[in-house]
Amino acid sequence: MSKSQKPPIVKPATLERGEARYFHGRVKILDDFKELLGRAKEGKSGTSILIQSAPGAGKTALLHECARIAEANNWTVSNLRAKNLWDIVSLGKSLGLMGKVKEGEIIWRKGHSNAVQRESRTTRLRPDPLDIIEMSKKPLLLLLDEAQRLYWRIPRLRDEQLDDASEFVKSIHNGEVGSPVILIAAGLGATSAAFDSLGISRFDPGCLINLEPLSEGASRAVIHDWLLEEGEAKGDPAPWIHAIVNETHGWPQHIMAYVWPALKQLKLTGGELTPEGLKTALEEGRKGRIEFYKARTRDFPREQLHCIARVIANAPSGASFAKMDIMASLRMDYNHDTAEKIFTLALHKGILNVRDNLYVVPIPSMHNWLVDNFARYRAPLFPPPQPPDLSIEHAPKEQDQGLER
Repeated sequence: MSKSQKPPIVKPATLERGEARYFHGRVKILDDFKELLGRAKEGKSGTSILIQSAPGAGKTALLHECARIAEANNWTVSNLRAKNLWDIVSLGKSLGLMGKVKEGEIIWRKGHSNAVQRESRTTRLRPDPLDIIEMSKKPLLLLLDEAQRLYWRIPRLRDEQLDDASEFVKSIHNGEVGSPVILIAAGLGATSAAFDSLGISRFDPGCLINLEPLSEGASRAVIHDWLLEEGEAKGDPAPWIHAIVNETHGWPQHIMAYVWPALKQLKLTGGELTPEGLKTALEEGRKGRIEFYKARTRDFPREQLHCIARVIANAPSGASFAKMDIMASLRMDYNHDTAEKIFTLALHKGILNVRDNLYVVPIPSMHNWLVDNFARYRAPLFPPPQPPDLSIEHAPKEQDQGLER
């Protein structure tokens, strides 16, 4: 497609989610996914994939890329919401297989209308969730974005709803549907715990993905394409690319926070890569990065952020912590139940992320921002020991031995 044929570029309302206009990296993940598509189709089976990361790491963009690959291989792709796992009617509508719903029966659209009824634990007659996905004539890829919402919704489900959701997900996960069906769930740090509540604690190799930042090479390629293809930059873009890469740490959300002001500067200069334009783009990018951190911490009172920040205050960015370290800091000011809720919310909002059963502030610049803005107001949880004062005025006095002088 030529430049003149490209759809107009419009800055999205949020930089955290959406399809990547220029996608680079994630090569092994996508290669493994292509191989899985082939095995699933050949074996008329399937499984589930869990993608977990902090916000802004590119989960949604990766889902779009998986969907593009699946559709090219003649798979049907459907986007799900959390409630589709237990709400049979909404599942049918999401898959585009449901015509209309009547009391006591469900009418399907499969070339012609026919009624499907099955007894259930409730008085309402309805089909099993697996009856619905079996109606797809093609191999089926189900995408569940923002899957961390399950963590909050599962405890509120009725027993029969939880049973339906668990049976539905486990049947796909274990390849028991009888047709090629793959479920990809993507979410923040609490997502794996939600799937554990549904009875799924183990994933096949390559199917549990803790999404890391982009490599430096992939980051450079993304920025290069934006500057040259969209900004129509003239000259050598290397200094601009180098400067942006050094501030974004491979985080796709941050890359876009810098790319948009860079494109604005290029538009003002007719594509000229001026030093002044780069300086302005970097300043605006830093502001956007900080606004992102403020948005992630908006639900936390300042005192709670103190508790989190004082744990990380004496550690380098990227350092991992055991849950007990974070909970110990929270328990200094809150009871156990409240501390647990704060910890879970920190996972849900992406302040903390899981890495090898430990917890980390996932973005180096976010770690530094928390320390700079909150940790300095309180002493660290484990203050370093103070050396003894050896000055003469503080030297211990000799005890009077009662001798006459």
